Amino acid sequence: MKVDFLVIGGGPGGTPAAMALASAGRRVLLVEKGAGLGGTCLFEGCIPSKILRESARRLQDIRRAQEFGLQIPAGEIGVDWGAIMKRKAAILRGRAEGALQRARQIPTLSVQFGSAALLGPRRARITPRDGTPEDVEFGSAIITTGSVPNLLPVTGVDLPQVLTSEQVLEIDHLPKRLAVIGAGPIGVEMAQILAAFGTRVTLLEAGPRILAPVDEEIALALEDHIRRQGIALELGARIAAIVRDGDEVRMQYRDAAGTQREAQAEFVLEATGRRPNVDGLGLEHTAVRHDRHGVKVDAKLETDEPGIYAVGDVLGHPMFAHWATAQALALAAHLAGRAARFPAPAVNTAVIFSIPVVGIAGLTETEARSAGHAVGVARYDYRADARAQVSGHAEGFLKLVYDQSSRAVLGVHVLADDAASLLGEGALAVGAGIAVETLAAAIHPHPTLSESIGTAAREALAARASSARR
Repeated sequence: MKVDFLVIGGGPGGTPAAMALASAGRRVLLVEKGAGLGGTCLFEGCIPSKILRESARRLQDIRRAQEFGLQIPAGEIGVDWGAIMKRKAAILRGRAEGALQRARQIPTLSVQFGSAALLGPRRARITPRDGTPEDVEFGSAIITTGSVPNLLPVTGVDLPQVLTSEQVLEIDHLPKRLAVIGAGPIGVEMAQILAAFGTRVTLLEAGPRILAPVDEEIALALEDHIRRQGIALELGARIAAIVRDGDEVRMQYRDAAGTQREAQAEFVLEATGRRPNVDGLGLEHTAVRHDRHGVKVDAKLETDEPGIYAVGDVLGHPMFAHWATAQALALAAHLAGRAARFPAPAVNTAVIFSIPVVGIAGLTETEARSAGHAVGVARYDYRADARAQVSGHAEGFLKLVYDQSSRAVLGVHVLADDAASLLGEGALAVGAGIAVETLAAAIHPHPTLSESIGTAAREALAARASSARR
């Protein structure tokens, strides 16, 4: 079998790349090892965790119903965990089936469920899930195999009560007590989700604060919310061992002062990040270089082996589905002979679905200063916002980071219940280098959270005017 392109991995990087190249008339073979197209994001990350979060947030709002003049029956609102998990499975199945149907409508795209291993720079062995292995020759290949959970090298990490970020999404009941190792995006999201359902959660982080890559002001404000939600947050915690204690476990660690402590839990969630998934790809039969941080590529995502490319989590950080898709679409355009603009980390966006939500576009204040910008900062407090007050979620703030010389917006950082809805404008402002004057002049509808962007921009203009008068 011969194809123009072999795409290994059918996640948010591989599937768009394969579909774009096939739509351009190229013969493409897409190989996916999992149960369906969608990758980690669909089956083990972004989507299933947000489905659980949606139920958790609605439960929180129902418990506040009387604030909105609504009467609810006496007693505790029930949680049907089985029904929640059934809904999750149905949504995931529908999205995977939809992606496969769209792929199969492209005549030059073949989808094979199974594994692929490179035999050389232009040959690979495809092992179908059910079938006989077949060797394929290709003109070029794209490696987009994602990432897998990264486990701490501590005693007891292999106990059945210790769950990865993938396994925790499949638990058959709500645990009474949960210990979470790692206060990155996964750890924070799952800690808050399960705490909202009534689980007693201890969140342990080795660093001095949660969400290390996030703007410091935003992260510190979220720490306060986490503690007020009843989660025991321990910073500077160093895990020593996890010990089985009957049906539960005891997690032994040293706190920031060096004192030996323990946390008892029914389950431990190991959420200390993910590592690039390169096992079994046969990279040793090529010139492709890689290490624990990921596959090495140039500015156009080509490896040291000419004609072999890589996108997404397999390259290392940042590990976001939308980042993989942006890379994949740029690469597909480039390989199809069209002009391509490859995404730059400085204009990347991210949403962490904490409670409240964290939204990130572009550089943090610290990153902007380190890059040599003359940084200006403007803020907007949602406690004074009409829409936030009406919704009952008047907490958090927006932070606009800009260059005082060029006036270009460098970063938009938000902590708010609906922060995700603001990131489209934030991404455009950062990606296009829009000036604060342009944002200030834009007419934002009222009452919406989007007004905060315009108001913060006007604050930046007022600060400049005040400085000029002095």
